Amino acid sequence: MNKLSILLLVMLMAGCAAQQKVTSDKNMANEPFLIYKTKADYRQNVPIMLNDTKTSIVSYPAPSDLKTESGLRLPTLLSDAYLLDNKGIGKNVAFTAYTYEEYAAMSQAPSLDELMNSIIDQDPLLELYDCKEYLNIKYDLKKVNHLVKKELKHCVKLK
Repeated sequence: MNKLSILLLVMLMAGCAAQQKVTSDKNMANEPFLIYKTKADYRQNVPIMLNDTKTSIVSYPAPSDLKTESGLRLPTLLSDAYLLDNKGIGKNVAFTAYTYEEYAAMSQAPSLDELMNSIIDQDPLLELYDCKEYLNIKYDLKKVNHLVKKELKHCVKLK
């Protein structure tokens, strides 16, 4: 192989590696980082998403969505009763009477009617913050709790 071919091969491989990193950073930028506080303790209750008028369900999890290799996707309790979302909630979240444990054990999700009838709170949020600017600390609970202690000043308040 001549030197030019080797040089082109090295440049091509470097370009692929750079593209792979850009793609990973882009995916990470789309990862949610929501911190919230609820009116009551709904940590064990399965969240679903309602439309803006809260009259119909727009999103709900499959039972398998609530499981991870290490357990269930329960929200992480932070300081001052704030929670770190590990499931995917939003400002139109509602909580059901189903617990993560019982829901995750189901072979299929309940019907939409059953889910609507299981709602225990259609407006459970006191506060909701989007902290994606701090995504790099999401998995460092000490730093996330420090962010909470600073009153989430640099996060975007959604509610």
